[in-house]
Amino acid sequence: MNNRTDTFNQNSSSLVINKILFIIVIFVSIPSILINLFASYRLHGNTKLSVFAFRCILHVSLVTTCICIPIFSMELYFNAYFPFSLFLCKIWLIVDYSSVVCLALLVCWASIQRHILIFGPIRIKKLQSTLRFKLLPIIFALGFPLIWYSILISTCTYEKLINKDQYKCRPCFENEKTIFLFDTLFSLLVPLLITIIATFLLLIRIIRLRFHLFRSNIKKWRRCKRLTRQMILFSLIYLIGLLPYVLTNLNSLYNFWPLINHFSYIQIANTFTYVPCCFSSFLSIYAFPEIWKQRRNRPHQTSLRKNQKYEETSLTLPSIFLTTKTSSET
Repeated sequence: MNNRTDTFNQNSSSLVINKILFIIVIFVSIPSILINLFASYRLHGNTKLSVFAFRCILHVSLVTTCICIPIFSMELYFNAYFPFSLFLCKIWLIVDYSSVVCLALLVCWASIQRHILIFGPIRIKKLQSTLRFKLLPIIFALGFPLIWYSILISTCTYEKLINKDQYKCRPCFENEKTIFLFDTLFSLLVPLLITIIATFLLLIRIIRLRFHLFRSNIKKWRRCKRLTRQMILFSLIYLIGLLPYVLTNLNSLYNFWPLINHFSYIQIANTFTYVPCCFSSFLSIYAFPEIWKQRRNRPHQTSLRKNQKYEETSLTLPSIFLTTKTSSET
C-alpha cells in the first residue's frame, strides 16, 4: 500500500512539474522565434567575420526552437510519454541531440576565433575571412553530430509501457556507461572546457590590452571590448544550459549524488538544454548593436557618390585645361 501511494505521489508531482515546464517553454520559445527571425533578418547583410559564427548560432537555434521544442513541449504535456510514432521519435532525437552539440561546437569555435580577430596577425585574419575557412568549421559542427547521433539513435531500442501506444522517447545509449561517457566527454565536456578556458584567457588578455589601448586608440578598444562581451554572454548561456544536463545524466549512471536522481530534476535538466537556443536570440539584440541601426540604401549611396565624382571631375577639367593653356602660352 505504501509503495502505491509513493508511486502515486511521484506521478502527481512529476505531472505538476511537467505542466509548469510546459507553460514556461511555450512562453519563452514563441518570443524567441520572433526575435530570432528579426535578428537574422537584420544581420543577414552583415559580412563581418566577427558576426558570421553568431549568425550560424542564430540559424541553428531557430531550427531547434521551431522543430525540437514543440515536440518536447508535447512530451511535457503528455507527462513524458511520446505521443507520435517511433520514426518521428528517432528523427526528433537525431535533430535534438545534433543541434545541442552543434551549438556547443559553434560557441567553442567562436571563442577561439575571438583570439584570432583581436590578437592575431593580419595574415591569419585575411586567411580566416576566406570562404573556405568560414565554411570548414560550420561543416564540421553540423556534420559530425548528425553522423554520430544518426548511428547511435537508429540502432537503439526504446522503452515501451504496458499500453503499446505509449512509450518514452529516450535512446538506449544513455543507459550504457561507456558509450554515454564517451559521448558526454567528447561532444559536450571537451567543447565546454575549451570554451571556458578560451573565454577566461580572452578576458585576461583584454584586461591587459586595456592599459595600452584605452588612451591611445579608443576606437579599437571599444571594438575589442564589444567582441569580448559578446563571447562572454554566449558562453554563459551555453554553460547554464548544458551543465545541469551533464551533471544529472552522469549522476544517474554513477550515483555520486542520489538526491538529484529524481525524475523531476532530470526533466528540469533536460529543459535547460534549450536555454542556449532560446536565449541566444534575446542576447543577440543586446550584443549586436548593428541590429538596431537603420539599413543604409547602398545602391542609392553609390549612385550619389558617382554623381558627386562626376561633378567634381567636370568642374576640375576646365580649370586643368585653362592652366595647361596658360602654361603653354608662356
